[in-house]
Amino acid sequence: MPLIVLEGLDGAGKSTQIRLLRERAERSGRRTGFMHFPRTDTPLYGETIARFLRGDFGEQDSVDPYTVALLFAGDRMQAAPQLREWLEEGYTVFLDRYVYSTVGYQCAKIADPEARRRLKEWILELEYGIYAIPRPDVSIFLDVPFRFTERRLTSGRHGRDRDYLQGGRDIHESSLELQRRVREVYLDAARCDSALRVVDCGSPDGTMPPPEARISTLRSELDRLSLMKFITRAINCSSTDLSSTLRTMSSGSCAPLKLLRNRSRFSMRFMAVERRISVLNGLAM
Repeated sequence: MPLIVLEGLDGAGKSTQIRLLRERAERSGRRTGFMHFPRTDTPLYGETIARFLRGDFGEQDSVDPYTVALLFAGDRMQAAPQLREWLEEGYTVFLDRYVYSTVGYQCAKIADPEARRRLKEWILELEYGIYAIPRPDVSIFLDVPFRFTERRLTSGRHGRDRDYLQGGRDIHESSLELQRRVREVYLDAARCDSALRVVDCGSPDGTMPPPEARISTLRSELDRLSLMKFITRAINCSSTDLSSTLRTMSSGSCAPLKLLRNRSRFSMRFMAVERRISVLNGLAM
């Protein structure tokens, strides 16, 4: 089943959007799993990340980004067995932040473009290559008007997910300039990596629409991504055959679907793909 990640700046409304998506999936009878990263209430990595975010080791630019990236990667490595279990059991899994959050916040602390690129590639190789954590089926960056982010971060935030601060401040949230650079890193990464999609959550007048309007935009993007994403990943055929199949499918013909169902070496894999498409299309309706 799908692994769906929502990324965004602090205060972008990711948790609200995930809650709405989970409610929709569960109303349709699907089992869902959810994690918020970083997991600041977990031993070792989580509690160390909480100390870092509280500023126990200094301000946000005083700790080496590679060191910070290792902490966040370790947290996800510890969570990977639970993610795999959910996916294997057919859960639709939603994540509030994942690997690209580390890319965004740590690369934003580096001014040199080439050094930024090296750190990004190092993080991706560490997490997906060496630690081999599950890759998302869909990663979406919620691009909200920056004035909304500024208002959210300067007006004070509350809730149980803030317990890690112990009444203090989050050093990442305290710097609006860092948040601006993080947005730039996300947008640049999306231009280079088709696996990261950007959803514009603003209104034409530059204001922030209500959550219900934003979830409609998000569902539309999930609908657009669902078919080609999963067919491309799941079918193991030659690049020529795959390109031809996708071109035909894009034209609206269902003949390739029937052909793939009838080819034994594709049948089981294709059935799994169809189930994933069904889940994503259901969320997008």
